[in-house]
Amino acid sequence: MGINRAFVYGDLLFETIRFSGGELVNIDFHAKRLEQGAKLLGFELPSTWSVNYLSDLILPQINSHNSRIRLVMSRQGEGFYLPDNNAVSFHVQHWPLLPKKVLVDDIDVFESQNKACSSLSNLKSGNALIYVLASQYAAANGLDDALIMNQYGRLAETTSSNVFWIKNGVISTPPLTEGPVAGIMREVVMELVIKKGLMLQERELTIEELLVADECFLTNALNGITMVNKFRGKQMEHKITSILQSEIK
Repeated sequence: MGINRAFVYGDLLFETIRFSGGELVNIDFHAKRLEQGAKLLGFELPSTWSVNYLSDLILPQINSHNSRIRLVMSRQGEGFYLPDNNAVSFHVQHWPLLPKKVLVDDIDVFESQNKACSSLSNLKSGNALIYVLASQYAAANGLDDALIMNQYGRLAETTSSNVFWIKNGVISTPPLTEGPVAGIMREVVMELVIKKGLMLQERELTIEELLVADECFLTNALNGITMVNKFRGKQMEHKITSILQSEIK
């Protein structure tokens, strides 16, 4: 019944992984996030779980050196809301890898629905309706992406990315307590910023603050860093962003 639990209850976790040049990019980060999510949801990972286990699960199913991969891990148990066991099953999908999106022209805010702030909000799970609605909003309004507001009316993330902004040389991103997905590239970029000796803060982001930011960029596992050109018509610079972007795989 595992697939039915995933379909009916969204009882799953998933990872979007970039396979480029024969390498599963940042696979150690993906394995770590799956392990953390499994612990939170009470999934029972295989006793041999490791980065190598995850790689061995994915690689035999890929027939290209450059692929976009979705790995779904769902609970197998029978039952309704209460499962009778917590073992997991895996399903791998893959598509041709598109060129990285290095720049989006215009973004704005999806304000019709707000996202809750909890530890569940940080997961990549099957509960993704707000991203579907926000994506439809962006498409209907000629936007490249839409920012999603949290329950406090602050900005948490976009439809598929974490958000960073830069003001006076300080690089900031909303903390996980603000409700964004705990993105793989978010973590990679934060480590890069610290390594380069730049100032980094995790703090709340409002619409008003983004309107006076010097730069804004988005991060996800497929595109790395994507520069934002405009937010609500406000032109953004790309000075620091372009430096960081050049150092991400």
